[in-house]
Amino acid sequence: MKPTDYGFNLEKMPRELARVEAITERRDQVERITPLRAAALKLSRRGLAAAKVELVNHALALAVDLVLETDSDGVRPHMDKDGRIAVPLPWTRTGGAAWGLRRTEQRSFNVIMRERSNRESQPLFLYDAESRGWLWGVWSRHSAGAYLRNNPITLVEWRSAWASVSSAWARQNLGRELGLK
Repeated sequence: MKPTDYGFNLEKMPRELARVEAITERRDQVERITPLRAAALKLSRRGLAAAKVELVNHALALAVDLVLETDSDGVRPHMDKDGRIAVPLPWTRTGGAAWGLRRTEQRSFNVIMRERSNRESQPLFLYDAESRGWLWGVWSRHSAGAYLRNNPITLVEWRSAWASVSSAWARQNLGRELGLK
């Protein structure tokens, strides 16, 4: 093998390295790096979770509005007499796609709503494990609006729920309970 194989002479290596250093130190490089930096920021996952949280909070508010709709005679058509919700909710297996949520978003949302149902003394929506359905709590439109303002789904809740349904263990072991199979 000759020193000039592959397009450069090994004797010129120190000079080439010095040239690379000179190029990278030039001031006009900043203008070329700026578009790359902007693209990297757009691809950042930092804001992705916050956008998901905003999405599910909006879906939750719309679900509350839907459940609280009344006909002209005062009857709530989307709720049975016993308080059972009669329409697909965004965090249910059948409702996620209907509401435009991706499967992992629906599953994470489901985890959050179940945790809230179990943890809170008066949640907006109560999960009835026996019938595997959702019930409306004892909320008026005004009090439900206050609940949504004071207790939005948080980034911490979202990340925890997302991690719990995104793992291979969750897909394998939680199965139908969260709609993973």
